[in-house]
Amino acid sequence: MEAEQVKQISASEEASKAIRKKGPRLFTVLFPISIILIVGTLLAASWYLYVRAGKSSADLYGKAAELALQLAFVILIGALITAYINWGITRRREKREKQMDFMRRVRSMHVTVEYARTLLNAHRSPKTYSEQLRRLMELRTEVEEISEDLTASPRLFAYQDQIIVGLGGIIEYLKVAGAEYVRGHGPVAAGYNKETLDQTIENEELVWVDDFMKGGEEYKKEYDKNLTAAKGSMRLEIYGQLKEAPTPPSHSLPSKTE
Repeated sequence: MEAEQVKQISASEEASKAIRKKGPRLFTVLFPISIILIVGTLLAASWYLYVRAGKSSADLYGKAAELALQLAFVILIGALITAYINWGITRRREKREKQMDFMRRVRSMHVTVEYARTLLNAHRSPKTYSEQLRRLMELRTEVEEISEDLTASPRLFAYQDQIIVGLGGIIEYLKVAGAEYVRGHGPVAAGYNKETLDQTIENEELVWVDDFMKGGEEYKKEYDKNLTAAKGSMRLEIYGQLKEAPTPPSHSLPSKTE
């Protein structure tokens, strides 16, 4: 008995599913048919009323032509307005995608910098020093490319000049890191088995990496503030989280010839 009830319930559920599947298809077929019937009925009623009013067929055709012309103008104007709105939406979407791409690139740069700083503090070894300083030297060229691409995309951000200035400050900061690595990597490597990285930093006066690892004043001024100016200005426009764009430290715009 219970088995039969289960079968009946299953059968009713399957029937309901079938009806639901047919529903949209049925609507798709019936809707245009109903529109055609309504329009046909209205046309027939109009023709009948014109005849009853003593109007000729020429009057009816003339009125129909006027209405058709008005409808054509309405459709044309509507199509132009729709095209303009869609164009504006597409332009805004493309602009937002470009803005997001630049912010992702700057964020990736920052992740690389912080990753290097964390590893240097965690391992404090000549090997890590060599690996991470080389990565930061490579990163400088990547930041230069971001700045160049942004310069080639005028009016992408409202505070674009401040973003470029901030990126320029980061580039200069990483240039100092590269110059110090060229000068100090030899003593660091030579002291691999004789002294700790901290001892070599102190003995060779590797002030950049010392300040970088500690998050010192130069790090805060030359990197952190420039990062806030660049990334913060981007975030301001994309998310509207700040009332005004952050100001980078005093730097001139990077030269295109550098």
